[in-house]
Amino acid sequence: MPGFLELGLSPRVLRAIEAMGYEEPTPVQVQAIPRLLAGKDVVVQAQTGTGKTAAFGIPIAERVNTAMPRVQALVLSPTRELALQVASNLTEIGQFVGMTVLPIYGGQGYEHQIRSLRRGVHVVVATPGRLLDLLQRRSLTLDAVHHLVLDEADEMLDMGFLPDVERIIRQTPAERQTTLFSATMPDAIFQLAARHLKEPERIILSRPRAITVPTVDQSCYLVPREYKAEALVRLLDTKSPQLALVFCATKRMAAALAVELQGRGYRAEALHGDMTQSQRESVMESSRAGRVEVLVATDVAARGLDISEVSHVVNFDIPQDPDSYIHRIGRTARAGRSGEAITLVGPREFSLLRVIENTTGVRIPRKELPTVAEAEEAERAGLAAHLSQLVTQDAGASFKPLVERLAQQHNPIDLAAAALSMTVGPGRERQEIPKVSPQETAPPSPGYGGRRGSGRSFGPRRGGRR
Repeated sequence: MPGFLELGLSPRVLRAIEAMGYEEPTPVQVQAIPRLLAGKDVVVQAQTGTGKTAAFGIPIAERVNTAMPRVQALVLSPTRELALQVASNLTEIGQFVGMTVLPIYGGQGYEHQIRSLRRGVHVVVATPGRLLDLLQRRSLTLDAVHHLVLDEADEMLDMGFLPDVERIIRQTPAERQTTLFSATMPDAIFQLAARHLKEPERIILSRPRAITVPTVDQSCYLVPREYKAEALVRLLDTKSPQLALVFCATKRMAAALAVELQGRGYRAEALHGDMTQSQRESVMESSRAGRVEVLVATDVAARGLDISEVSHVVNFDIPQDPDSYIHRIGRTARAGRSGEAITLVGPREFSLLRVIENTTGVRIPRKELPTVAEAEEAERAGLAAHLSQLVTQDAGASFKPLVERLAQQHNPIDLAAAALSMTVGPGRERQEIPKVSPQETAPPSPGYGGRRGSGRSFGPRRGGRR
């Protein structure tokens, strides 16, 4: 991880980043982390999904004093869902430091939150309303806070939280370090920064409508996180790609998904940063020779990848920023060939999809996943086409004498069906995929910086592919 090593991070934090499967820092992390480690106040203008959580979470993990069981860092978030996600991410970043993180939000009983505060926590991630309630109850004090983060400040402004945020800030020490993140910078946010930040350094990464989208057939499917693998294989069966390039957020996820697909009967290989050069070259050679039908890769591993045979790009994990999305989908439709880009979007990833659409100025069509019946029919049609091709090529000439003998004892149709079942294997039991809406919530998932998941199970394995 040369990029993270150059940021001068401690071994324990680097170990956590490695365990999470990330390969290099994002632009916002490269710019923000050194400034925050130097103790400066920072204003960051960046879209959701650019790696913001790690940009402030890594400096917090580096500076927290775990021997002092008091709240030393406070992150204010506009919504319960974001507070849960950020708390989960910070817990992973600080897992080897011993940093404890508590999410505080409305809709949950006070008792659990108060008990946790009494036991002692180092970081609180809170929505403004519930935090004010606990402050008024004297269940929480902020006099030991040395790092205050205002996350999604423009969202908090839009939701009417600005007066609450001001009241909370006034209860933190004046000598604290403050970081403000916002996708947009209306006057009210500038005024907030002017009142409460000390000579802040500004980082601007938002670039609305600044990039060009390749001429690729794009689509997206809204799928619960735990059903993404099932959705992927259903799409593979119905679209029959020549070569599908599937992008995952981390090395660990790429390796796990490749194994998952192999277990389901696909000729799949992984391509990630932990592979040796010889391993990488072997996978590339197999892909170009047509021996691989699904190549699962990370963004870093796919750099310099030049395989004109890629017919489909699949974003298993939605990319961290619009530029990454453009680079990914540009891997298909090369050398005059047609191509298709598919994005699987979890309910809580929908905001990242909107960021990509707003930045590129292109609406990505939402589509319905093929039904179980459609997937099975497509699988049978593909098998029939392959058999017809083999018959035309007289590929089974050496077996004809055996078939002629068996045909004297058995019905030819029964013989053919038995041969297929022996060669192809049992049919795969398919899962029903529940429909969800962008408003539905999901439990917080590992990962950070807008990336979802890290090394989790991709769902139950079924029988081999037919």
